[in-house]
Amino acid sequence: MSAEHVKPLHGVPSDNTLTAKNLQRMVATSSLEVLAHDIVRRPSMVEQIARGTDVFIPYPPNGTWNETLHACRLLQTNGCRPIPHLPARRVRNRTQLIEWVKSLEELEVRSVLLIAGDISARSGAFKDSLAVLETNLLAEYGINQVSVAAYPDVHPHIPTNLLEHALYRKLELARDNSVELRVVTQFGFDALPLLEWFTKVSAWGMSFPVSVGVAGPSKMRTLLTFAVKCGVRHSINNLMANPRIVRMLGQWDPLEVLSPIAEYVGSNPTVRIENAHIFTFGGLRRTLEWRDQILSRLDSASPNLANE
Repeated sequence: MSAEHVKPLHGVPSDNTLTAKNLQRMVATSSLEVLAHDIVRRPSMVEQIARGTDVFIPYPPNGTWNETLHACRLLQTNGCRPIPHLPARRVRNRTQLIEWVKSLEELEVRSVLLIAGDISARSGAFKDSLAVLETNLLAEYGINQVSVAAYPDVHPHIPTNLLEHALYRKLELARDNSVELRVVTQFGFDALPLLEWFTKVSAWGMSFPVSVGVAGPSKMRTLLTFAVKCGVRHSINNLMANPRIVRMLGQWDPLEVLSPIAEYVGSNPTVRIENAHIFTFGGLRRTLEWRDQILSRLDSASPNLANE
């Protein structure tokens, strides 16, 4: 898909300097989520990604650790920074956990996204990501940056109060063990749950960087399928209640979420919202073209913004 075939963008804030700058920063430094399978099967696609980009590598039910390592190597060869998902419930025991993190250490991969994983908690030695973090094995084997997931739009299977308690405990552990902990939010189609979540966690009094999860530009049918699987109920309801979005023919615009967040950051400087985290859902080329188009439009607007 060429840039001229991308649908017109909505909500580019060209009339507010601070909001536009925040949006520009969030998009310019955005991280991507790309399946290892896609990277390994089509290594040429990696060449399209800007050097220095953080690329998160999910671990799907049919994935393997060797495939994850292969994807890490390909990304490094092209100057990207791989951040593999490490699913706690897929780890059989402490020995395997050490093997996995040692294999990352050998590749000089220093960052992971630690998740529970979508299988039974009784299938392995670790019931959730907190259990892995408590071992301190990640830091011991050179993983000095750990990202964890947050679910502002609720989790389909875990009560919100338990999720919040676990996140608070992870932040405490990271602080006490000098581990850099980053938070990546689940994607959604509505900024409101994110804004409410930011307000809630700000009251905890602990500062931590947040990457805002957002679905990349994709067909609405594809996104709704993923949304149902991931349980983002609030966003689905608001999405379907918005006639303008429903009329969008095959093209979801991530600015529907990012623009309100950029405005929020401008009025709440203490919140450390650092960048967008884009779930590509197999549409990497479309996502990269969207990113380039956004940055081009913001760059074009910057002279006018500077004169405000």
